[in-house]
Amino acid sequence: MALGGVLLASGVIAKSTSRLLPPSKGNRVVIVGGGYGGVTAAKYIKKENSDAEVVLIEKNQLFVSCPLSNHYLVGLIDYGQLCFPYNRLHTKYGVKVINDVVVDIDLPKRRVYLSDGYVDYDYLILSPGIEYDTEEFPFYEETTWFFPGAFRPGSEHLYLRRLLEEFEGESIVITVPRMPYRCPPAPYERASLILSYIRENGLKAHMYFLDANEYPPVLRDGFMKAYEDFYRGMATYITGVRIKDVDVASRKIKTNKGDVRFDFGSIIPPMRAPKLLERIGLIYGREKWVRVDPMTFETKVKNVFVIGDSCESYLPKSGYAANSQAKVVARIVSSRIKGKEFGGELIQHGVCYAMVNLKSAIMLEVEYKYNVRTKQINKILREDNTWKVSTAKRYYEWARGLWRDMFF
Repeated sequence: MALGGVLLASGVIAKSTSRLLPPSKGNRVVIVGGGYGGVTAAKYIKKENSDAEVVLIEKNQLFVSCPLSNHYLVGLIDYGQLCFPYNRLHTKYGVKVINDVVVDIDLPKRRVYLSDGYVDYDYLILSPGIEYDTEEFPFYEETTWFFPGAFRPGSEHLYLRRLLEEFEGESIVITVPRMPYRCPPAPYERASLILSYIRENGLKAHMYFLDANEYPPVLRDGFMKAYEDFYRGMATYITGVRIKDVDVASRKIKTNKGDVRFDFGSIIPPMRAPKLLERIGLIYGREKWVRVDPMTFETKVKNVFVIGDSCESYLPKSGYAANSQAKVVARIVSSRIKGKEFGGELIQHGVCYAMVNLKSAIMLEVEYKYNVRTKQINKILREDNTWKVSTAKRYYEWARGLWRDMFF
Protein backbone atom coordinates (compact mmCIF):
# COMPACT_ATOMS: atom_id res chain seq x y z
CA MET A 1 0.00 0.00 0.00
CA ALA A 2 1.18 3.54 -0.67
CA LEU A 3 2.46 5.21 2.46
CA GLY A 4 2.66 8.97 2.17
CA GLY A 5 4.01 8.58 -1.37
CA VAL A 6 6.66 5.91 -0.72
CA LEU A 7 5.79 2.24 -0.96
CA LEU A 8 7.14 0.09 1.86
CA ALA A 9 6.79 -3.66 1.50
CA SER A 10 4.76 -5.05 4.43
CA GLY A 11 5.63 -8.72 3.88
CA VAL A 12 8.91 -10.63 3.87
CA ILE A 13 10.60 -10.38 0.46
CA ALA A 14 13.92 -11.93 -0.47
CA LYS A 15 16.71 -9.39 -0.38
CA SER A 16 18.66 -8.75 -3.54
CA THR A 17 22.45 -8.91 -3.35
CA SER A 18 22.79 -6.47 -6.24
CA ARG A 19 24.43 -3.13 -5.39
CA LEU A 20 22.51 -0.31 -7.11
CA LEU A 21 25.10 2.42 -6.53
CA PRO A 22 28.90 2.39 -6.15
CA PRO A 23 30.25 2.29 -2.57
CA SER A 24 29.74 5.54 -0.66
CA LYS A 25 32.59 8.02 -0.33
CA GLY A 26 31.45 9.02 3.17
CA ASN A 27 28.87 11.67 2.38
CA ARG A 28 25.88 9.76 1.01
CA VAL A 29 22.48 10.80 2.40
CA VAL A 30 19.64 8.40 1.63
CA ILE A 31 16.10 9.68 2.10
CA VAL A 32 13.17 7.27 2.14
CA GLY A 33 9.86 8.88 1.19
CA GLY A 34 9.07 11.65 -1.27
CA GLY A 35 6.47 13.60 0.70
CA TYR A 36 6.85 17.08 2.18
CA GLY A 37 9.63 15.98 4.53
CA GLY A 38 11.64 13.89 2.11
CA VAL A 39 11.58 16.36 -0.78
CA THR A 40 12.53 19.29 1.46
CA ALA A 41 15.39 17.39 3.10
CA ALA A 42 16.76 16.30 -0.27
CA LYS A 43 16.72 19.79 -1.73
CA TYR A 44 18.20 21.62 1.26
CA ILE A 45 20.95 19.11 2.00
CA LYS A 46 22.06 19.16 -1.64
CA LYS A 47 21.93 22.97 -1.78
CA GLU A 48 24.15 23.23 1.28
CA ASN A 49 26.51 20.41 0.25
CA SER A 50 27.08 20.34 -3.50
CA ASP A 51 29.62 17.51 -3.12
CA ALA A 52 27.27 15.33 -1.05
CA GLU A 53 25.49 12.43 -2.71
CA VAL A 54 21.78 12.82 -1.96
CA VAL A 55 19.51 9.92 -2.91
CA LEU A 56 15.72 10.11 -2.66
CA ILE A 57 13.86 6.78 -2.79
CA GLU A 58 10.22 7.10 -3.82
CA LYS A 59 7.97 4.67 -5.65
CA ASN A 60 5.88 7.23 -7.49
CA GLN A 61 7.09 9.56 -10.23
CA LEU A 62 4.72 12.36 -9.22
CA PHE A 63 4.43 14.14 -5.87
CA VAL A 64 0.76 14.66 -4.95
CA SER A 65 -0.07 17.09 -2.14
CA CYS A 66 -2.50 16.15 0.63
CA PRO A 67 -2.70 19.80 1.78
CA LEU A 68 -5.41 21.45 -0.38
CA SER A 69 -6.72 18.05 -1.51
CA ASN A 70 -10.03 18.80 0.27
CA HIS A 71 -10.35 21.77 -2.07
CA TYR A 72 -10.08 19.42 -5.03
CA LEU A 73 -12.95 17.29 -3.68
CA VAL A 74 -15.43 20.15 -4.06
CA GLY A 75 -14.01 21.61 -7.26
CA LEU A 76 -12.15 24.62 -5.88
CA ILE A 77 -8.91 23.55 -7.60
CA ASP A 78 -7.87 21.10 -10.31
CA TYR A 79 -6.09 17.87 -9.42
CA GLY A 80 -3.09 18.82 -11.54
CA GLN A 81 -2.38 21.78 -9.26
CA LEU A 82 -1.48 19.28 -6.51
CA CYS A 83 1.06 17.37 -8.63
CA PHE A 84 4.79 17.92 -9.21
CA PRO A 85 7.35 15.65 -10.94
CA TYR A 86 10.25 14.42 -8.83
CA ASN A 87 12.69 14.85 -11.70
CA ARG A 88 12.78 18.58 -10.88
CA LEU A 89 14.98 17.65 -7.91
CA HIS A 90 17.43 15.93 -10.22
CA THR A 91 17.54 18.44 -13.05
CA LYS A 92 17.77 21.52 -10.83
CA TYR A 93 19.66 20.34 -7.74
CA GLY A 94 21.37 17.08 -8.67
CA VAL A 95 19.42 14.85 -6.29
CA LYS A 96 19.40 11.23 -7.48
CA VAL A 97 15.80 9.96 -7.48
CA ILE A 98 15.21 6.19 -7.42
CA ASN A 99 11.64 5.09 -8.15
CA ASP A 100 11.42 1.76 -6.34
CA VAL A 101 9.92 -0.14 -3.41
CA VAL A 102 11.66 -0.25 0.00
CA VAL A 103 11.84 -3.89 1.12
CA ASP A 104 13.95 -3.65 4.27
CA ILE A 105 16.53 -1.54 6.08
CA ASP A 106 19.58 -2.97 7.86
CA LEU A 107 20.58 -0.34 10.41
CA PRO A 108 23.85 -2.02 11.59
CA LYS A 109 25.02 -2.41 7.98
CA ARG A 110 23.66 1.05 7.01
CA ARG A 111 21.88 -0.39 4.00
CA VAL A 112 18.46 0.14 2.39
CA TYR A 113 17.08 -2.80 0.40
CA LEU A 114 14.89 -2.14 -2.62
CA SER A 115 13.08 -4.52 -4.96
CA ASP A 116 15.99 -4.43 -7.42
CA GLY A 117 18.97 -4.22 -5.08
CA TYR A 118 20.40 -2.23 -2.19
CA VAL A 119 21.85 1.19 -1.46
CA ASP A 120 24.37 1.90 1.31
CA TYR A 121 24.20 5.15 3.25
CA ASP A 122 26.16 7.31 5.67
CA TYR A 123 23.12 9.31 6.80
CA LEU A 124 19.54 8.04 6.66
CA ILE A 125 16.40 10.18 6.78
CA LEU A 126 13.11 8.31 6.98
CA SER A 127 9.98 10.21 5.99
CA PRO A 128 7.47 7.53 4.88
CA GLY A 129 4.30 9.20 6.22
CA ILE A 130 1.45 7.13 7.62
CA GLU A 131 -0.35 3.91 6.99
CA TYR A 132 -3.87 3.03 8.06
CA ASP A 133 -3.96 1.02 11.29
CA THR A 134 -6.29 -1.87 10.50
CA GLU A 135 -4.98 -4.57 12.86
CA GLU A 136 -7.47 -4.07 15.70
CA PHE A 137 -10.39 -3.28 13.39
CA PRO A 138 -9.85 -5.08 10.06
CA PHE A 139 -13.12 -3.76 8.63
CA TYR A 140 -11.28 -0.52 7.83
CA GLU A 141 -9.38 -2.38 5.12
CA GLU A 142 -12.61 -2.87 3.16
CA THR A 143 -14.07 0.58 3.82
CA THR A 144 -11.03 2.20 2.19
CA TRP A 145 -12.03 0.67 -1.14
CA PHE A 146 -15.65 1.81 -0.98
CA PHE A 147 -15.72 4.90 1.25
CA PRO A 148 -12.14 6.22 1.14
CA GLY A 149 -10.62 8.08 4.05
CA ALA A 150 -8.50 9.98 1.50
CA PHE A 151 -5.62 10.69 3.87
CA ARG A 152 -3.10 9.15 1.51
CA PRO A 153 -2.37 11.14 -1.64
CA GLY A 154 -3.58 9.96 -5.01
CA SER A 155 -6.34 7.61 -6.07
CA GLU A 156 -8.41 7.85 -2.86
CA HIS A 157 -9.08 11.53 -3.53
CA LEU A 158 -9.94 10.88 -7.17
CA TYR A 159 -12.45 8.22 -6.21
CA LEU A 160 -13.95 10.22 -3.32
CA ARG A 161 -14.60 13.17 -5.62
CA ARG A 162 -16.29 10.90 -8.14
CA LEU A 163 -18.53 9.50 -5.38
CA LEU A 164 -19.44 13.02 -4.30
CA GLU A 165 -20.25 14.13 -7.84
CA GLU A 166 -22.49 11.08 -8.34
CA PHE A 167 -24.18 11.37 -4.93
CA GLU A 168 -27.98 11.44 -5.03
CA GLY A 169 -28.83 10.02 -1.61
CA GLU A 170 -30.03 11.48 1.67
CA SER A 171 -27.30 10.83 4.22
CA ILE A 172 -23.54 11.40 4.40
CA VAL A 173 -21.10 10.22 7.05
CA ILE A 174 -17.60 11.41 7.89
CA THR A 175 -15.64 9.78 10.69
CA VAL A 176 -12.66 11.12 12.63
CA PRO A 177 -10.17 8.81 14.41
CA ARG A 178 -8.67 9.55 17.79
CA MET A 179 -5.60 11.75 17.82
CA PRO A 180 -2.89 11.56 16.67
CA TYR A 181 -3.57 11.37 12.95
CA ARG A 182 -2.38 13.21 9.85
CA CYS A 183 -3.44 16.90 9.64
CA PRO A 184 -5.77 17.41 12.65
CA PRO A 185 -8.05 20.06 11.06
CA ALA A 186 -8.51 18.15 7.77
CA PRO A 187 -11.65 16.09 8.65
CA TYR A 188 -13.42 19.19 9.97
CA GLU A 189 -12.45 21.18 6.89
CA ARG A 190 -13.68 18.33 4.68
CA ALA A 191 -17.03 18.28 6.46
CA SER A 192 -17.40 22.05 6.11
CA LEU A 193 -16.56 22.02 2.41
CA ILE A 194 -18.86 19.10 1.61
CA LEU A 195 -21.72 20.72 3.50
CA SER A 196 -21.12 23.95 1.58
CA TYR A 197 -21.03 21.92 -1.66
CA ILE A 198 -24.39 20.35 -0.77
CA ARG A 199 -25.94 23.75 -0.11
CA GLU A 200 -24.40 25.28 -3.24
CA ASN A 201 -25.79 22.49 -5.43
CA GLY A 202 -29.24 22.39 -3.83
CA LEU A 203 -28.91 18.81 -2.59
CA LYS A 204 -31.20 17.51 0.15
CA ALA A 205 -28.90 15.57 2.42
CA HIS A 206 -27.92 15.35 6.08
CA MET A 207 -24.39 14.72 7.35
CA TYR A 208 -23.49 12.60 10.38
CA PHE A 209 -20.07 13.65 11.65
CA LEU A 210 -18.77 10.93 13.97
CA ASP A 211 -15.80 12.14 16.01
CA ALA A 212 -13.76 9.80 18.23
CA ASN A 213 -12.49 12.93 20.01
CA GLU A 214 -14.54 15.06 22.39
CA TYR A 215 -13.97 18.22 20.33
CA PRO A 216 -11.82 19.41 17.40
CA PRO A 217 -8.18 19.07 18.52
CA VAL A 218 -7.17 22.37 16.86
CA LEU A 219 -9.08 25.53 15.87
CA ARG A 220 -11.90 24.36 18.11
CA ASP A 221 -13.70 27.70 18.46
CA GLY A 222 -13.66 28.42 14.74
CA PHE A 223 -15.03 25.03 13.71
CA MET A 224 -17.71 24.94 16.42
CA LYS A 225 -18.92 28.45 15.58
CA ALA A 226 -19.12 27.48 11.90
CA TYR A 227 -21.17 24.44 12.88
CA GLU A 228 -23.52 26.54 14.99
CA ASP A 229 -23.87 29.36 12.43
CA PHE A 230 -23.81 27.49 9.11
CA TYR A 231 -24.51 23.79 9.43
CA ARG A 232 -26.50 22.86 12.54
CA GLY A 233 -29.66 22.05 10.55
CA MET A 234 -27.65 20.17 7.93
CA ALA A 235 -25.40 18.10 10.18
CA THR A 236 -25.38 16.10 13.40
CA TYR A 237 -22.08 16.27 15.27
CA ILE A 238 -21.54 13.32 17.63
CA THR A 239 -18.41 13.14 19.82
CA GLY A 240 -16.72 10.34 21.75
CA VAL A 241 -17.68 7.85 19.05
CA ARG A 242 -16.09 4.40 19.01
CA ILE A 243 -16.71 2.59 15.73
CA LYS A 244 -17.34 -1.12 16.28
CA ASP A 245 -17.95 -2.25 12.70
CA VAL A 246 -18.90 -1.07 9.23
CA ASP A 247 -21.26 -3.12 7.07
CA VAL A 248 -20.25 -2.07 3.57
CA ALA A 249 -23.08 -3.94 1.84
CA SER A 250 -25.87 -2.33 3.89
CA ARG A 251 -23.94 0.93 4.38
CA LYS A 252 -24.31 0.93 8.14
CA ILE A 253 -21.81 2.00 10.82
CA LYS A 254 -22.13 0.39 14.24
CA THR A 255 -20.90 2.58 17.10
CA ASN A 256 -21.10 2.89 20.88
CA LYS A 257 -23.53 5.77 20.28
CA GLY A 258 -25.87 3.77 18.04
CA ASP A 259 -25.97 2.72 14.40
CA VAL A 260 -25.83 5.16 11.50
CA ARG A 261 -26.96 4.34 7.98
CA PHE A 262 -25.48 6.38 5.11
CA ASP A 263 -25.47 6.67 1.32
CA PHE A 264 -22.07 8.33 0.87
CA GLY A 265 -19.14 8.56 3.22
CA SER A 266 -15.51 9.25 3.95
CA ILE A 267 -14.54 6.78 6.66
CA ILE A 268 -11.15 7.82 8.02
CA PRO A 269 -9.29 4.93 9.71
CA PRO A 270 -6.93 5.29 12.69
CA MET A 271 -3.32 5.81 11.63
CA ARG A 272 0.18 4.73 12.58
CA ALA A 273 3.75 4.88 11.32
CA PRO A 274 4.56 2.24 8.68
CA LYS A 275 5.21 -1.21 10.12
CA LEU A 276 8.60 -1.37 8.43
CA LEU A 277 9.83 1.07 11.08
CA GLU A 278 8.68 -1.36 13.76
CA ARG A 279 10.29 -4.29 11.99
CA ILE A 280 13.70 -2.62 11.88
CA GLY A 281 13.55 -1.75 15.60
CA LEU A 282 12.58 1.95 15.65
CA ILE A 283 9.13 1.42 17.22
CA TYR A 284 8.78 -0.29 20.60
CA GLY A 285 6.10 -2.62 21.97
CA ARG A 286 2.57 -1.50 21.19
CA GLU A 287 3.57 2.04 20.25
CA LYS A 288 2.49 3.44 16.88
CA TRP A 289 5.06 6.17 16.22
CA VAL A 290 8.85 6.49 16.27
CA ARG A 291 10.41 8.12 19.30
CA VAL A 292 13.01 10.70 18.32
CA ASP A 293 14.81 13.56 19.94
CA PRO A 294 11.93 16.07 19.72
CA MET A 295 14.14 18.90 18.48
CA THR A 296 16.72 17.11 16.28
CA PHE A 297 14.62 14.11 15.11
CA GLU A 298 17.55 11.76 15.54
CA THR A 299 16.63 8.22 16.61
CA LYS A 300 18.50 6.00 19.05
CA VAL A 301 20.73 5.13 16.08
CA LYS A 302 23.25 7.87 15.29
CA ASN A 303 22.79 9.57 11.92
CA VAL A 304 19.37 7.98 11.44
CA PHE A 305 16.52 10.50 11.53
CA VAL A 306 12.74 10.17 11.28
CA ILE A 307 10.71 13.20 10.24
CA GLY A 308 7.14 13.97 9.29
CA ASP A 309 4.06 12.04 10.26
CA SER A 310 5.93 8.87 11.33
CA CYS A 311 7.59 10.40 14.40
CA GLU A 312 6.45 11.75 17.74
CA SER A 313 6.88 15.51 17.63
CA TYR A 314 5.87 18.77 19.27
CA LEU A 315 4.23 19.82 16.01
CA PRO A 316 0.94 18.41 14.71
CA LYS A 317 1.33 15.86 11.93
CA SER A 318 1.12 17.85 8.70
CA GLY A 319 2.91 18.59 5.45
CA TYR A 320 4.13 21.96 6.69
CA ALA A 321 5.45 20.39 9.90
CA ALA A 322 7.37 17.82 7.85
CA ASN A 323 8.81 20.62 5.72
CA SER A 324 9.96 22.45 8.86
CA GLN A 325 11.42 19.32 10.46
CA ALA A 326 13.28 18.51 7.25
CA LYS A 327 15.03 21.88 7.37
CA VAL A 328 16.13 21.19 10.96
CA VAL A 329 17.59 17.82 9.97
CA ALA A 330 19.16 19.31 6.84
CA ARG A 331 21.12 21.77 9.01
CA ILE A 332 22.29 19.02 11.35
CA VAL A 333 23.30 16.62 8.57
CA SER A 334 24.99 19.40 6.59
CA SER A 335 27.09 20.29 9.63
CA ARG A 336 28.12 16.67 10.17
CA ILE A 337 29.08 16.25 6.52
CA LYS A 338 31.43 19.20 7.05
CA GLY A 339 32.86 17.51 10.15
CA LYS A 340 31.09 19.70 12.71
CA GLU A 341 28.21 19.45 15.16
CA PHE A 342 25.48 22.06 14.76
CA GLY A 343 25.48 24.37 17.78
CA GLY A 344 23.03 27.18 17.04
CA GLU A 345 19.27 27.64 17.24
CA LEU A 346 16.84 25.20 15.67
CA ILE A 347 13.34 26.33 14.75
CA GLN A 348 10.26 24.21 14.15
CA HIS A 349 7.36 26.05 12.59
CA GLY A 350 3.84 24.79 11.97
CA VAL A 351 0.95 26.45 10.12
CA CYS A 352 -2.54 24.99 9.69
CA TYR A 353 -5.21 26.57 7.52
CA ALA A 354 -8.76 25.25 7.20
CA MET A 355 -11.79 26.31 5.20
CA VAL A 356 -15.09 26.67 7.06
CA ASN A 357 -17.08 27.19 3.85
CA LEU A 358 -16.27 27.62 0.15
CA LYS A 359 -14.89 31.14 0.61
CA SER A 360 -13.62 31.64 4.17
CA ALA A 361 -10.89 30.08 6.33
CA ILE A 362 -9.36 30.04 9.81
CA MET A 363 -5.74 29.37 10.75
CA LEU A 364 -3.27 28.33 13.44
CA GLU A 365 0.45 29.03 13.77
CA VAL A 366 2.89 27.45 16.23
CA GLU A 367 6.64 27.79 16.59
CA TYR A 368 9.28 26.12 18.76
CA LYS A 369 12.74 27.62 19.13
CA TYR A 370 15.43 25.39 20.59
CA ASN A 371 18.90 26.50 21.62
CA VAL A 372 21.21 23.50 21.18
CA ARG A 373 23.73 24.81 23.74
CA THR A 374 21.36 25.88 26.54
CA LYS A 375 18.64 23.25 25.79
CA GLN A 376 16.05 26.01 26.23
CA ILE A 377 12.77 25.72 24.30
CA ASN A 378 10.45 28.65 23.63
CA LYS A 379 6.94 28.09 22.24
CA ILE A 380 4.71 30.61 20.46
CA LEU A 381 1.09 29.74 19.58
CA ARG A 382 -1.43 31.86 17.71
CA GLU A 383 -4.94 30.97 16.51
CA ASP A 384 -7.25 33.05 14.36
CA ASN A 385 -10.69 31.45 14.68
CA THR A 386 -12.53 34.27 12.93
CA TRP A 387 -13.37 33.05 9.44
CA LYS A 388 -12.26 35.44 6.73
CA VAL A 389 -12.10 35.54 2.95
CA SER A 390 -8.65 37.10 3.27
CA THR A 391 -7.45 34.09 5.29
CA ALA A 392 -8.66 31.78 2.52
CA LYS A 393 -6.64 33.79 -0.01
CA ARG A 394 -3.56 33.50 2.21
CA TYR A 395 -4.24 29.76 2.39
CA TYR A 396 -3.66 29.40 -1.35
CA GLU A 397 -0.64 31.71 -1.27
CA TRP A 398 0.81 29.66 1.60
CA ALA A 399 0.43 26.39 -0.35
CA ARG A 400 1.95 27.82 -3.53
CA GLY A 401 4.85 29.23 -1.51
CA LEU A 402 5.42 25.85 0.12
CA TRP A 403 5.50 24.06 -3.23
CA ARG A 404 7.93 26.66 -4.61
CA ASP A 405 10.12 26.11 -1.56
CA MET A 406 10.26 22.39 -2.27
CA PHE A 407 10.56 22.13 -6.04
CA PHE A 408 11.75 25.46 -7.46
